Amino acid sequence: MTDNLSKSIKSTEHELSWANRGLKGNSAADVKELCNAIEKHKPLKALRLEGNTINEEAATAIGKVLEKHNEIERLIWNDLFTTRLKTEVPPSLIKLTQGLLTNGCHIVELNLSDNAFGPIGVKGLETFLSSSACYTLEEIRLNNCGMGSMGGKLLAEALIACHKNSIAAGGKRFALKQFIAGRNRLEIEGSQALAKAFEIIGTLEVIRMPQNGIRPPGIEALTAAFLQNRNLRIIDLNDNTITTAAGKLASVISKLPKLEIINLESSLIRTKGAIAISRAIVSHKNLQELYLGCNDMHIDGGLEVARCIKNMPSLKVLDLNGNCFGLDGIEEIRNVLENKNFIDQMAFSDDEGSDEEEVEEEEEEEEDEDVDEDDEYDIEQEEEEDDEDYQEAEEEHQGNESTSFTFGTKQQQNGFQFGAPQSTSSKVEAVNGLSNMIAKFDFNVNSSFNFGSQSTAEIKDNKWTTLTTLDKVKEHLKNDEQSVERAIKLLENIWNDNSLPQNDASSIARNALKAMTFTTSSERNFNERLLVSLGFVKDEQTGRQRRTMNQHGKIYQTLIDIHQFLPKTTKNLLSIFLQNTLNEQNQCLSELKQKLLTTIKG
Repeated sequence: MTDNLSKSIKSTEHELSWANRGLKGNSAADVKELCNAIEKHKPLKALRLEGNTINEEAATAIGKVLEKHNEIERLIWNDLFTTRLKTEVPPSLIKLTQGLLTNGCHIVELNLSDNAFGPIGVKGLETFLSSSACYTLEEIRLNNCGMGSMGGKLLAEALIACHKNSIAAGGKRFALKQFIAGRNRLEIEGSQALAKAFEIIGTLEVIRMPQNGIRPPGIEALTAAFLQNRNLRIIDLNDNTITTAAGKLASVISKLPKLEIINLESSLIRTKGAIAISRAIVSHKNLQELYLGCNDMHIDGGLEVARCIKNMPSLKVLDLNGNCFGLDGIEEIRNVLENKNFIDQMAFSDDEGSDEEEVEEEEEEEEDEDVDEDDEYDIEQEEEEDDEDYQEAEEEHQGNESTSFTFGTKQQQNGFQFGAPQSTSSKVEAVNGLSNMIAKFDFNVNSSFNFGSQSTAEIKDNKWTTLTTLDKVKEHLKNDEQSVERAIKLLENIWNDNSLPQNDASSIARNALKAMTFTTSSERNFNERLLVSLGFVKDEQTGRQRRTMNQHGKIYQTLIDIHQFLPKTTKNLLSIFLQNTLNEQNQCLSELKQKLLTTIKG
């Protein structure tokens, strides 16, 4: 079912479909035929690009021609970045949508499902999502994107900003109707952030968030948000962990009479939860589908569900498979439902049988209620298994493309900051304040390499002198698997040595880049190591803590001086991260930072 969530069903007679052509857009020339088709297709209401792959150059070409179509409404771009690195996606998304920010279009649907871009991918979307182009957005599909809890927070902030901006503009208020984001590892924090956005928006009709590792605190936050969206027709929390939040969820469901589909399959609502849910829907007139399979439910729960829905004429589908009824229990349920047309279609093939140990289950649930919240939901072993499952799924989606870094969920308080120390106030934890959030990316580099903390005193003055020549730098870096690590270590040392003049520092850094021969793999490693070195992301080998760098001016000036030797992907990443760090309080540093941004963008 989650696979179906990635697909956009709607189409119009004015849709241009380039779907599933296996296009590999590595340059503007590669997408020339597509661009010509976009330009000629008038009016263009929907553009379907799923099943292809493009990089930034190709995205730039497509974005420029798309700018000419202010009538565009539907962007169906799922599965568009297969084999691309996560770091390639944000600039590509920015280029694709750049022209839409100002051409006066009114987007209704955005589908970016099956693009495993992680939290950093959301960064490429935030400007577009909060712009006037999206005030009319009704449907957003981000299924199977690996956003993580941080990506969920970033997305929530963008949606809240869109709502706020639309009100300020005085025109049509942002009124999102469908939110679909399954298989994203949103977990507790991501779901709580999105719940705040849902409460503010208040117009949602469909919320589908299956397979996100959401535990009871996150479920309870979503439950409160559901109550503010009285037109809800579909709630899908399949394959999360509801357990003790089932009662609150049932209470809210009873107040949402327009519900047509409820999917709580594989969510551990158990017998008590099933009884509460079934009693909550007994007066619903519009409910058509109810999914309660694989919930560790015993016969008392199954019979209560059957009794509550047996006189419900609207219900067409009931799934109770995979519970613990046993053969006798299944027969009892069938007898209660004998007047329902769907009884013959109900499957019980995966029923686990009744162990007649309801007392044991009740004791376990009572213990659950007494367990400390941190101990109850922060189960280390289970989270590690979730991480392994996610990595396997992402690797399967991206083929043989191996990613060297991953995003996690835990937040750290000490991050690298350009300028004043980051405030520890509640604003750091709020959904607003993206520039603060970006400094808290759980961006972990899994590598045996340790940057270390070598003192510049260990490096003699005469070594700096010799390293100002290209040949000596080549000799120092060597040409082997550790060249990238040596290059980054060298950059760190010259930035930390206050006695080294800026000209010499830039000269050494320039020679280091000249001496490097970048392959796709080594370029990716260089980007990851540099981001760790600058404190933008966390280093697994230093306790997941971000590095703290103080030589901001020296760093800025060095990067300005060597920008022409930096790989394009490196400049793209630096641009994204620099724009989302705290502003410099020192005017000179602020101007230098702006100069760096202008230089690497140019």
